Amino acid sequence: MAAPKQQYDTIQGPYDYIRTASIALIERENVHEKVAPFIEKARILELACGSGFYTYSFLEWGASSVLGVDISPVMIEEAKRQGQGKEVSFINADCSIPKAYDGGPFDIAFGAWLLNYAPDRAGLVSIFRNIAMNLKDGGRFVSITVPPSSDPIASLNAEANARPMPEGSGYLIYYHLKDVEDGIFFRVHGETPVGELNFDCYHLKKELYEEAAREAGLMGDLEWGVTKVPERYLKGEGPGGASLAELETYKTIPNYGVLVITK
Repeated sequence: MAAPKQQYDTIQGPYDYIRTASIALIERENVHEKVAPFIEKARILELACGSGFYTYSFLEWGASSVLGVDISPVMIEEAKRQGQGKEVSFINADCSIPKAYDGGPFDIAFGAWLLNYAPDRAGLVSIFRNIAMNLKDGGRFVSITVPPSSDPIASLNAEANARPMPEGSGYLIYYHLKDVEDGIFFRVHGETPVGELNFDCYHLKKELYEEAAREAGLMGDLEWGVTKVPERYLKGEGPGGASLAELETYKTIPNYGVLVITK
């Protein structure tokens, strides 16, 4: 398993800056659309909550409470700072290690950019077991992760070619570092006015995510989606500063996958 704690402890400022870009805001809208049918009064477990990009949105969308879990104490402190007095609590823990959290089982488990830290099938199964352990029967796991692909290197190359720097994908560009057994190990590099950031993660084959979820006990409906740009962005009316040229590329070259699995 990669060690994102050290990566994220040092990049909180630039990380928060990239979350103001159009593609990050579109990502959040895509998540809202997915969870809207079942979020009312739901208890949310947010894995890899970071500095709170989604945390308080869940409450605004109708959830009754949120438990945020993250490996980086720096990120958690920033998330706490944003939410004085709200129905949110936090745990500093490694989301890849199965553990029953207080307050479970939860109605929804959510993880944005979590599964991409699993280096192989065993790592994915471990994360999915943590999810299954904390999710009620009939509950949903919703995730933002790498685009679903049986050919990860082709997916990454398409991303890099479609959205090169300086715009990239919301200030980010992706570099292949090496092949691994079931996919690739790659670097995400970003350049922002408040500093640069780099973090390393994995893009594994689509089939592996599906097989690992089943092995871990998530046996209900499984559905993939990808980046969906709202029409107002394509009319130049969306926030975040992306050019029309960047936004148009997401129609054919997605920036992320949206995975929804029912337990």
